[in-house]
Amino acid sequence: MDSVVEESAVKDKKVALVLSGGGAKGAFQFIAEKYAREQKGYQWDVIAGVSVGALNGVMLAMKKYQRLEEIWWGISNDQIYKGKLNFWSMLKIAFGAQSIYTNDPLWELLQREYEPSLVEVDLRIGVVSLRTGEYVRFVPSEPGFEKAILASTAIPIVWKPVQVSDAYPDMVDGGVRNISPLGDVLDTDPDEVIIINCSPLTPPVLDRPLGNALDIGMHTLEVLLNEIFVTDLREFVRINHNVKEAQAAGVTLHNESGKPYKYYDYKIIQPDTVLGDTMDFSREATEMRIQAGWEKAKQVLGE
Repeated sequence: MDSVVEESAVKDKKVALVLSGGGAKGAFQFIAEKYAREQKGYQWDVIAGVSVGALNGVMLAMKKYQRLEEIWWGISNDQIYKGKLNFWSMLKIAFGAQSIYTNDPLWELLQREYEPSLVEVDLRIGVVSLRTGEYVRFVPSEPGFEKAILASTAIPIVWKPVQVSDAYPDMVDGGVRNISPLGDVLDTDPDEVIIINCSPLTPPVLDRPLGNALDIGMHTLEVLLNEIFVTDLREFVRINHNVKEAQAAGVTLHNESGKPYKYYDYKIIQPDTVLGDTMDFSREATEMRIQAGWEKAKQVLGE
């Protein structure tokens, strides 16, 4: 009886799901969302995602739950990208190539899976313009949305920038500016926000020496993105706490435009430790991340 009451309470709320970037670590995110939805009765009214969170978010917005699970359990590197980091790839970079790898397999997968007519929730994905540095939020009704999904995953140097449309050339991974797109859902005034991150709050610590230039670049990016996320989350938690205290005292706080601040119930599901290489889609790594995601979601949301 308690579980029925709990599920009903969840359905009565407007709930937003926030999905961070993280490449192959998105397996953690996929299974944590499954636990929230299947074990705790969550249903999403708003979904915002960047990078792998955009991919997971699109599949969830279409309610392709079973297909998403099949993809993650069967995923491998060659289903996402092609190419190798070697002398020839670095030579191509030196002579003007825009990326080390090609993400053609990912684009083909995306074209097969994306069906606009199936999108049933308010879906937002984040992309960054390399030309302006601007963070751009796309929704399914906008021209070029399918290309925007691909652009949201395009890690600079690893994959080449994507031309979403004439108005939006050279677009790349939304995580470059906004690793966890929390702000993209708050303007919808949700009652509860579930944030599923693919990395811990602490800066990523390597258990091995740095290797080549790509290793150094990727690790540097992870350190920078971790700082952006921690700063954004700390500000959200601080304001949320102040709003709650003010409400208890009968005071209403307002933002710069005069809109009243709202208190949000929120839960954060994220790993305790770094979940390996962003580009490692091996079966062993995926299984490790899936196990970690299920256990962490159970810990945060309850049995």
